[in-house]
Amino acid sequence: MPDETTPEPPIPESTPAEAPAPMLESVSPQATVSESQTAQIPANEPIAPTSEPLPEPAPQLSAPVSVVAPVLHLVRDLAAKARAVIQSRKRAKLEKILAAIAAKGSITNDEVEKLLHVSDATATRYLAQLEKEGKISQIGKTGKSVKYTKAG
Repeated sequence: MPDETTPEPPIPESTPAEAPAPMLESVSPQATVSESQTAQIPANEPIAPTSEPLPEPAPQLSAPVSVVAPVLHLVRDLAAKARAVIQSRKRAKLEKILAAIAAKGSITNDEVEKLLHVSDATATRYLAQLEKEGKISQIGKTGKSVKYTKAG
């Protein structure tokens, strides 16, 4: 009676370095590397040692409320004073524009630039603000023909 189960011949063991790589043109070299392996961390090594405890976070340093409140109040006061100084300087420049219009009868954007030593955009903003306040009116639409005169 013949054996129905015949033993299969043993498969020789080989490491991946000994095994010949398949020659497939459609597979890129990156696709042949298994996804579990990375270039930085070998598959068998843990990411971080577990025997060492993690360092404790640094304590949060905070000043007492009695120190923070006066400092915050001081900062707010300084910011308010700075805004007031900026607004007073701007108001002085706007008054200078109005004085020039009163002396000459009209003024252009270029003349405002030269008078106040500011950029074209700043001169335009100053004139637009005075026009919005109703103190001057624009004559002309665009270009060199635009002049500003006293409203009224």
